[in-house]
Amino acid sequence: MKYMGSKSRIAKFIVPILQNIIDKNNIEVYFEPFVGGCNVIDKIKCKERIGNDVNPYLIELLKAHQKGLLKQLPKSVSKEHYDEIRNLYNMYKDNPENNIFSNYEIWYIGAIGFLASYNGRFFDGGYSGVITEKNGRHRDFYDEAKRNLEQQNLWGIEFYNVDYSHIHLNKNALIYCDPPYQNTKQYNYSKNFDYNKFWGYVRKMSKEHIVLVSEQNAPDDFKVIWEQLITRSIGNRTLDKVTNQNVTEKLFTINNI
Repeated sequence: MKYMGSKSRIAKFIVPILQNIIDKNNIEVYFEPFVGGCNVIDKIKCKERIGNDVNPYLIELLKAHQKGLLKQLPKSVSKEHYDEIRNLYNMYKDNPENNIFSNYEIWYIGAIGFLASYNGRFFDGGYSGVITEKNGRHRDFYDEAKRNLEQQNLWGIEFYNVDYSHIHLNKNALIYCDPPYQNTKQYNYSKNFDYNKFWGYVRKMSKEHIVLVSEQNAPDDFKVIWEQLITRSIGNRTLDKVTNQNVTEKLFTINNI
């Protein structure tokens, strides 16, 4: 699924590294504390796969996909409907369970927020809409995002919506962390992210598990085991305001692997 900070473009590099660790160490549990758009976990082969995220709208959307509910989504989303759902989200975003008198379930609000927002930025990037490119090609970004999600196989993944540190794991798990990147723009559910707590969590979990972290920088006691220069598009294509930014994606660990 298209998702802010998605690893879809570099999954082809990361997944083989993760899968090799799983196979070489006979790991039976794979855990992503920040599962996002499931662009890595959906490609991993492991006896048990667990995905967690702090955003309840995202987790309910992923569970709805597992239940085959995406067929209930509209074929297209107008700006008026997008604004309607965004206003509803703003009313209940901190307590989505209070949304009991609305005609729309939590997963549906999540679907419109992620699939119809530019770059999957969940009501933050604005309405993605339909555009005509210079070559005359018409693009419906909502339809593209919906079809991308429908094609993902999420069968068998356990999804949770809790603080990442509350998930208990038996020994010998592989944990892949893709946290909100430090010194980058944060969104509603990643604001005030405690990086000191996070790196402390990684150090603690690394004593009994293998932990890998996607980031651009890490504390001095972590080592880089993979890096790749990529180009990110910043801005909104529907408003013709897009700039490219070169960044180096890195994979860190404190384990000896």
